[in-house]
Amino acid sequence: MRFVPRAAHCSRENPRPVGVANRWIVGHDQVVDSMTGGVEGIRTKMLARRRGLSDGATAQASALVVERLLGLPELLSAGTVGAYMGVRGEVDPSLLRNDRRFEVALPVVSTGEALRFVVPDEPLLPGPYGIPQPGSGRELDPCSLDVVLVPLVVADLRGNRVGHGGGYYDRTFAECRGREDGGPLLIGICHAFQVVAALEARPWDVPVDLLVTDAGLIRPGS
Repeated sequence: MRFVPRAAHCSRENPRPVGVANRWIVGHDQVVDSMTGGVEGIRTKMLARRRGLSDGATAQASALVVERLLGLPELLSAGTVGAYMGVRGEVDPSLLRNDRRFEVALPVVSTGEALRFVVPDEPLLPGPYGIPQPGSGRELDPCSLDVVLVPLVVADLRGNRVGHGGGYYDRTFAECRGREDGGPLLIGICHAFQVVAALEARPWDVPVDLLVTDAGLIRPGS
């Protein structure tokens, strides 16, 4: 099942969407025009800023993002959701694991390979990069997931993203995009300061369909 974003979602806090560059922006009154220094420079700057957040600030932003996600009809109509465990200042969607309206699968990382998504049936184990991941459970085809929450370091208003450098999400979901149904809806989640006006897209990048931050929602192409 593929959800195609069409109209802007208006939260109680941000009742009126604002059109910016032909895209619906909700709650993002200020967006950084661009960042210089190439991909590695952008990644370094954003990671440093994110790591500098307090645990309290990260928890507050994560709670806001989860609240916004649970207001999306695309998520509430989903049967299976790919999520992740946030670390080092990332927006953390793991609270969604407590919601019984859908199944939450978590990524299993093997160096140099595509991601596997597993609905865990036991406590999580330490994985590569210090990220907890399932040690056992029911494995789902990534392309069969209804929605996938995608971590990122920086994203732009067109849905382009810079990840952490491993290429795992691009490798995993590039194949899904070639399917008739287009694969899962990809939702990038991050802090509002991680969104810039424009990034240079690279041939192998897989853009996200929707961005959700602590400040609001951005639907690229709407």
